[in-house]
Amino acid sequence: MVKPSIFSTQNSIVSAAAVLSISSGINAVLGFVKSRSLAHFFGVSDELAVFYTADLIPNMVYSFLVVGALSTVFIPVFTQEYKRNHSIAWRTASSFINLSVLVFFLLGTISYITAPHIIRLISVNKFSAEQIALGSSLMRIMLLSQLILIVSSFITCILQSFKYFLIPAMSPILYNLGMILGTILLSNHIGIFGPAIGVLIGSILHLLIQLPFLPKVSPKYSLKLDLKDKGIGTIFNLVPPRILSVFISNLGNTLNSSLAIFISPASVVLLKFANQLQFFPVSLFGLSVASAILPTLSAQADEDDLSTFRKTLTTSFLQMMFLVVPISVILFVLKVPLVRIVYGAASFPWEATVKTSYVLAFFSISILFQSTNYLLTRAFFALKDTKTPVIISSLTLAIHILMAITFVRIFGLGVWSVAFASSIASFIETIYLYRLISAKTGRFYEPAILPSFIKISYASLLMGIMLYIPLKLLDHYVFDTTRTLQLLIATGIASLGGISTYFFLTDRFKVPEIQLLYRLLHKFKFPNKQKVNLLENTA
Repeated sequence: MVKPSIFSTQNSIVSAAAVLSISSGINAVLGFVKSRSLAHFFGVSDELAVFYTADLIPNMVYSFLVVGALSTVFIPVFTQEYKRNHSIAWRTASSFINLSVLVFFLLGTISYITAPHIIRLISVNKFSAEQIALGSSLMRIMLLSQLILIVSSFITCILQSFKYFLIPAMSPILYNLGMILGTILLSNHIGIFGPAIGVLIGSILHLLIQLPFLPKVSPKYSLKLDLKDKGIGTIFNLVPPRILSVFISNLGNTLNSSLAIFISPASVVLLKFANQLQFFPVSLFGLSVASAILPTLSAQADEDDLSTFRKTLTTSFLQMMFLVVPISVILFVLKVPLVRIVYGAASFPWEATVKTSYVLAFFSISILFQSTNYLLTRAFFALKDTKTPVIISSLTLAIHILMAITFVRIFGLGVWSVAFASSIASFIETIYLYRLISAKTGRFYEPAILPSFIKISYASLLMGIMLYIPLKLLDHYVFDTTRTLQLLIATGIASLGGISTYFFLTDRFKVPEIQLLYRLLHKFKFPNKQKVNLLENTA
């Protein structure tokens, strides 16, 4: 009898990445529903701009502890310690959980008390006294939700350490559902506080879905805080550079938001909406593959010969590139209809649609680089090198901010220029990370990378043409695309033709990565067959 998959581990990278990608896709769709709901109730209003501004600091505090330490540093240390001694590993985990909660209380308390000053600073003094007061109240509500999310994220990382990916992958879905419910059910009664309460509801659901599955890993948690624990010492050595890297990333987002506010408060909403659309493929494929590959790379990093490590990283990059490149072309070509379909509401006018599509276009050219950066950064983390990524992030952030300020303040360009500066910085970061990881682990399989890259790029370019021409013809001669349903049908027909062209061409070009896709689909169709091994040589 086959054990139900919900209780099973995902032991191969492909199965783990598939679970994370599917859940990321569902979560991204819900994210679009959430944004559509916000656009419906609040449009491009100053009120929504205040909400997004207030969310920056709680999100930053959460990122310090979860993105900065848990998802990238805690998992490799805990996994390797657990191999040697279960009791010591759980002692390390308990100490780190307790320390992180204490740190959150410290940072959260400071943020709670100084909320008005923080909002005033982030808004570059462009918000009124009423908007600052509103932003402070919203920030304080969302800080509480982050505490719950931090505890829940520890459970996520522990479950993922034991290769349980399905349930942790479902928790962000419930988080988005909570915010959607809060927005839809409460916004007519309490205004912008509805989404803020929704964030709190979502964080509670994020925790509750995981609690019943925690006993499966037999956790041995204690309230003890042992700062002399060897594992804690290892984490302390690795965490500061990683936290600095997360701080740099969040600082970039905060400065982007501040520059958008300088242009106009509505520009904050446009930037946020465009960024959400472009981050969909990054999260769906780049971040999912990077998260799934980390435990495997961490184990392979202990080997004397790093050839398996390099092969795993190269193969994962090729498979990610096969999916990311065509999606970036789709976003670039279909930018206007996609923005209209996702965010189009009575309170989201055509001018806002056009401006958001411009921002999306300049973001879309760096989707491959953003995804690659997640992958390469995880490779450094697996090697217990958290310093190199932060140095590169610092360099590229400086370039990004310098360009963005020049575009906005000196040349007076629109909010699209902030996205353009971000894309250039992502490209530079990819080049440096690739060079340094190659120097650290040995030469990668460039003969496998370059041919696939050329074939995928050529197929994606032709796909873009097959997207653009049919869409224009359908727009002019068949459908009235001012109506949402007809726009959706026209976009769907054009997309189907373009995607079919891409798969046909990559198959004819004998791109190895498409064969893995076929085998993965075959695996889902026949679940009792032998598992697909992502590490096999698809070439």
